[in-house]
Amino acid sequence: MLAVERRESLAAEPAAVWAIVGDVTRIDWVPVITRCTLQGDVRTMTMTGVGEVQERILRRDPTAMQLEYGLINNPRVTVHRASLQVLPHAAGCELIWITQIEPDALEPLIAAGMDASLAALRALVAGTQTD
Repeated sequence: MLAVERRESLAAEPAAVWAIVGDVTRIDWVPVITRCTLQGDVRTMTMTGVGEVQERILRRDPTAMQLEYGLINNPRVTVHRASLQVLPHAAGCELIWITQIEPDALEPLIAAGMDASLAALRALVAGTQTD
């Protein structure tokens, strides 16, 4: 099992970043998702090139600004579990995103999706900054 980790420093208020990544139905920062619904703790998404997938929201803690989720109902993926956390620091915040994935052959796909999402998040956060 591989783990893909990304750490992104953002010159933004932690609460502003959490408002984006902590909203489990917000898809404007994840370019491959075209549709998302939530029923209970199950998030159903339509993903470009993949189709419909479901994830279970395992933990969402607004106080700690932590989110954990995992893919369900996909026999091609043995393990998919991800966590996001927003940590405050002097210049804004840091987003830590870790995804565990198996089979290992999915790592390039997961890494590319995370990188594209972080680029979109950077642009989104930059667009909401006021000077």
